[in-house]
Amino acid sequence: MGIEVVFRIAGIGILVAVACQLLKQTGREDIAMLTALAGLVIVLTMVITLISGLFENVRSVFDLY
Repeated sequence: MGIEVVFRIAGIGILVAVACQLLKQTGREDIAMLTALAGLVIVLTMVITLISGLFENVRSVFDLY
């Protein structure tokens, strides 16, 4: 789970950046903004899932519940 997540997030960022640049050059600024927003939502869901797993691990280590 270590470095793969970083590479996955970086890959999504690179793809979104390239797509946004291509869309902006063709005059589709509104679609470029939606593409950037979709990339942000995808990455945030990945990060939220990882944080949820972190909290589960902390809870199990300290036997909180």
